[in-house]
Amino acid sequence: MYPADLDALGLAVLALLLAGPVPLALAHSRWPSRDPRAALVGWQAVGLAGGLAAIGALLSLGVAPRREHLLRGLVSLARHGFGGIPLWRVLAFGLGAILAAWLLTVLAVSFFSVLRDRRRHRQIVDLVGRPGPGLGTLVLDHAVALAYCVPGVRPRVVVTDSALRLLAEDELAAVLAHERAHVRGRHDLVVQPFVAWQSTFPFLRPAAHATRAVALLVEMLADDAASERTGPDAVAAALARLGASRLPEGALGAGGSTLAVRVRRLLEPAPGLGRGAVVLVYVLALALVVLPTAALLR
Repeated sequence: MYPADLDALGLAVLALLLAGPVPLALAHSRWPSRDPRAALVGWQAVGLAGGLAAIGALLSLGVAPRREHLLRGLVSLARHGFGGIPLWRVLAFGLGAILAAWLLTVLAVSFFSVLRDRRRHRQIVDLVGRPGPGLGTLVLDHAVALAYCVPGVRPRVVVTDSALRLLAEDELAAVLAHERAHVRGRHDLVVQPFVAWQSTFPFLRPAAHATRAVALLVEMLADDAASERTGPDAVAAALARLGASRLPEGALGAGGSTLAVRVRRLLEPAPGLGRGAVVLVYVLALALVVLPTAALLR
């Protein structure tokens, strides 16, 4: 066994854990709702480390006969080619390169597709909307009570006239604070990689669980930001009034299918995570990313 084979074995084990048991356990845990920000850092570490570990394991198998770890092995391959390396190792290396290219391509295609949809939607609301309450808010005439934001470099916060009639003053303030929290936090950039991950591996249940969990957590973050401004009762009442109406593609909004969970969380708040627990989450997240990176770069 070559030194890089040990790297490959460790990375493969890590990739399998992060592709199945770990995201499933995290998705079904209760603690993330007690500190959505820390939980999101954990999810991002799981996604990034899982991709690095899977790609690194396959590439390491390919370079192992050079008796080098991955980074120096790649330099050796560039100089001397695959001469003398068994075919199965060449195939493993090729699969790793294809996986890396595929992940990056899907992420790029998904990102630009969402950008296109948001640009088109922004153009539409600019044409048919009218200035609403607060800077950057547009009002649309629509029979359904909706409030959402179109994220991006030039974001829009959109409410329908039905929502304006339905919501009390404090509820409307809560909704607008929720949407502006999405815009300010660029929560779209947090969710998008997981949407791309699910598109890449639609056959993996953990990918779908991860996407739903991350989408819920960014909504909880926005709920918390709105609660700080208007109080949780106003946010919960606004969510209940808006209901679970379907949002436009690429938008983030106060309503949605997770509404019941979020209302219960606001009205029956659990104690937040202790400082020690939060520090532990950040340390574990950092370790998850550092371990495969160190194995790849040494």
